[in-house]
Amino acid sequence: MDELNRLREEHQWFYRLAHEPARDPDHPSAIRPEQALVEVTVRERRMRVITEQLYLHGEAGRQVNPAPTPSLTEVQNTVSEETLLIEFYNDGTQLWAFLLDGQKIAVHCLPVTVDKLNQLLAQLQANIAAALVVNPETINARRLTPSAQRILQRLYSLLIEPVGIPSRRKQRLMIVPYGALHYLPFHLLYDGSRYLIEQFEIVILPASGLAIRPPIQQKSGALILAHSWDGRLPHTVAEAQIVRSFFGGELYAEEMAHRSVLQIEPSQILHIATHGEHRLDQPDLSYLQLADGQLYTDDLLQQNLGYELVTLSGCETGRANVSGGDELIGLGRGFLYAGAGALLVSMWKVVDSSTMVFMKHFYQSLHAGNSKSEALRQAQLQMLAQDHQMHPAFWGAFQLIGDHRRLSV
Repeated sequence: MDELNRLREEHQWFYRLAHEPARDPDHPSAIRPEQALVEVTVRERRMRVITEQLYLHGEAGRQVNPAPTPSLTEVQNTVSEETLLIEFYNDGTQLWAFLLDGQKIAVHCLPVTVDKLNQLLAQLQANIAAALVVNPETINARRLTPSAQRILQRLYSLLIEPVGIPSRRKQRLMIVPYGALHYLPFHLLYDGSRYLIEQFEIVILPASGLAIRPPIQQKSGALILAHSWDGRLPHTVAEAQIVRSFFGGELYAEEMAHRSVLQIEPSQILHIATHGEHRLDQPDLSYLQLADGQLYTDDLLQQNLGYELVTLSGCETGRANVSGGDELIGLGRGFLYAGAGALLVSMWKVVDSSTMVFMKHFYQSLHAGNSKSEALRQAQLQMLAQDHQMHPAFWGAFQLIGDHRRLSV
C-alpha cells in the first residue's frame, strides 16, 4: 500500500506534466511532455500489478458466491405499468431490440447493421465535439444543431420507430444498451419535432438484472465534494452550495475535498463536482480530480458507496470502455459496483456554467418529491425551453443510470 500511494503521487505529477500546459511559459518544465508520458506509463504498469495483487490477497480464503442470474419473470415483476424496458443486442452483424413490460415480451430485428450504427455514432460524436468548442450563444453553434438533429432523427428511425414505442402509453423508458450503444444519448433521439426526453423519462441500465435490485434507503442529507481544479472550474463550489441548500449535509470544498471523505457512512446523496477524465486506453484509470490526488475506478471498489443517488458533475464521468462480453469499466460503473443505487453522470465534457444551472433545476425538482428520472427530465426540459434551437451538447450531457425512483424520505 505504501508503494502504491507513492506511485500514485508520482503518477499524478508526471501526468500533469504530460497533459497540461506549463503554468509559466517563460519557465518550461525541465521534463518534456514526451518524457513525462514515458514515466506515466511505467508507473501505471506497476500500479496495475499492485492492485491485482491486492485483489488476489483480498479474495484469499474467502468464498465468493456470485448472485444468480435473474429470470425473465423476476425482471417482469419489477417493470411497473407505466414503464417499458428495451434491451438491445447485436449478433455481430444485425441489431435486435427486446421489448418487455409486466405481461409480455416482443422481439424486433432492427433495420440497421452494426457497421452503419457505428458510422452514425461517429458522426454524432464529431458533431457534439465540434459544438463544444464554440460558444453556445453563437451562430456557429446554432448551425450545428440541424445537422445534429438529422443524425439523431436517423438513429430514431432505426432504433425506436421500428418497435412502435409511441403507440404504447408509457411514461418511462428503461433502456439496456449493448456494445457501442452505451455511447448513445438515447434521451436525445429526435423524431423530427421532439426529442425522446420530451416524451418520456429515460433511465439507463447496464444490464436488465439491475432492475430487480431493491431500493436503497438512507438517512436524509448529502455528502458534497467540490474541487475547482486549481480555479479552472470556478462554478463548482457554488454548485455544491446549491445542493446543500436543498438537502443539507456536509460540504468539503477545495483543499478539504479528500478521497478519505468517502469513508463517511453513506447518506441519501453523494455529489462530487470536480474535473473528471475518461481513459479509453486504461478505463480502470479513469479518474476524478480531488485535492489529494486522482480518485480512480479501483479506489471506488474499496469503499461502501451505498448512496441512493450519486451525482458526478464532471467531464465524461459516465463514459465507460466496452470490453469483451459487453462488460463495462469506468467511473460510473465503479460506483454501481460499490453499492450506489443510481448515478447521474455526464456523457461528454460539460460546460461549467451551464452545469450549475442544470443542477439547480435537477435538485429543486428532486427536493419537490419527483422521482430521479422525472427530476432529470424536468431539468433538461427547462434548459431546452430557454432556447429550443440550443445544441443538445449544452443541455443534454447528463443521463440517469440505475434506480429511477424518488428518494426514500
